[in-house]
Amino acid sequence: MSSATAVRETSTAPAATTTGGGPGRPRVGARYAVLVALIGILVTGVFGYRVQHKLGVYWAQVNVLFVPPVSGVYPNALANTPGALINVAGVVGKVVDPGASGPRVVSPDVTLANQGIRHGYAVTLPNSGGQWADNFTKALLDVQAVGSSGDEVTRTVDGLIGKINATLQSLQDSANVDSRNRIHTALNPSRVQIYYDAGRRTRAVAVTVGLSLVLTVVAATFALRWGHRKVS
Repeated sequence: MSSATAVRETSTAPAATTTGGGPGRPRVGARYAVLVALIGILVTGVFGYRVQHKLGVYWAQVNVLFVPPVSGVYPNALANTPGALINVAGVVGKVVDPGASGPRVVSPDVTLANQGIRHGYAVTLPNSGGQWADNFTKALLDVQAVGSSGDEVTRTVDGLIGKINATLQSLQDSANVDSRNRIHTALNPSRVQIYYDAGRRTRAVAVTVGLSLVLTVVAATFALRWGHRKVS
C-alpha cells in the first residue's frame, strides 16, 4: 500500500466526540456556575446598598408617674394601700392600650425601635418579674412610640399622655374622689425627647453581604455539578 493511500485512509476515520467525559462537560458546567455567580454578586450588591441606605426611625420614651394625694384627711379610695396606686396605673394602661400585653421582652430597657417596629406605640406597666412570675413594683406607665418623623412621634406621645390623664380622671370621677385627694401624674423626664435610630449599618451590611456570598458560592457549586450532569 502506498503512502498516499495510507494518508487517505487515516483522514476518513471518525473524529472523537465530546460525549461523556470529554471537554464539553466542564466547559458547560463552568458557564452555568459563572452565570449564577454573576447573578449572586449583583443581588448581593443590591441588598447591601439597600441595607446601607435604609432609613432609620424616630422614637420616644417617657415614664408617666402616678403620684398619690398629699392630704390624708380625705382619703382616696383608689390609693388607700401601698399597692393600690400600682393597680390604678395598670388599669389605666389597659384602658389606653388594651393590646400592650404581648410577649415579654428580655429586658424592660428594650425599646420598640430595638424590636424592629417602625410604626406604633405601647403603654405598659413595668414588669420586673422573671419568666414564670410577674412583679409590678412601680406606679408608672412606660409610654413609647416610633414613627417615620419626629412630628409623628410627638403627636403620638402627646395623645397617649392625654388619654392617660383623661382615663385617670374618669376613674376618680366614678369613685367620687374629692379634688383635693386625687391622684395626679408627672412625667419623667419632664419633657418628651425625640431620638433617631439608624441601627448599626456597618454590621448589617457585613452580615447581609456575608450571607449573600455564601449562598452565591453554594448556588454556583450546584450549577456547576448540574451542568456536568446535563451534558453527560
